[in-house]
Amino acid sequence: MNVSNNTFAPSSCQTFTGRAAIIKEADKICRSVNTKFPHISPYLCWHQIKNPEKHYNIFLPLWDKLDKMRDAIYDTDTAYDYYDVLIKKIKKNKCANCDDLSDIVYLKCKNKNYEDVRLIQLNGFDPVTKKRVKYDHVAVEFTYKNRKIVIDPLFGIADFASNCILKYKTIFRRFIDDFDENLRLVLLKSDDVKIHPDDLKDLTEKYKGLIG
Repeated sequence: MNVSNNTFAPSSCQTFTGRAAIIKEADKICRSVNTKFPHISPYLCWHQIKNPEKHYNIFLPLWDKLDKMRDAIYDTDTAYDYYDVLIKKIKKNKCANCDDLSDIVYLKCKNKNYEDVRLIQLNGFDPVTKKRVKYDHVAVEFTYKNRKIVIDPLFGIADFASNCILKYKTIFRRFIDDFDENLRLVLLKSDDVKIHPDDLKDLTEKYKGLIG
């Protein structure tokens, strides 16, 4: 992930040399969102800073910005307004988490006319107890030639869904102290904010170079 002025960001998306053309294209979208919407993630700050005082000095102000941003976008009346306010707030606050960035990726994928573009929620499934563990993490999935592809702008992932599951296990081992290695990670459909093609066209014209 390439995030400007962010010492707490994870490493850049890998260059997929020799990989499928659609994965390279997905990787470009992932990179583009992080380059054109420079931001800091409160989530990553919280997990990467060990000093308690720094936790509160850095994490809480960012989360306050994020809460105010979400209050503003949830108070909108239409999908156009929702995305319009979201783009303005991310640019102004330079603060975003997985769901905010995934909303931008969603718009870019819709502009690419990808098939079955949707937001997804990561879950864990215990094969013994049959219980599901919901992780508060959102990414974007679309279909290409009957294969599912995931773009995760927060962690800088762009790959086939089956490969992403393995990558998420590696990531969560670092971020979640009590992560259960036996959980079978699954990607489930999340809530979605639909947008009319005409509204997407107008937004793309308004924010040339950002979501096109």
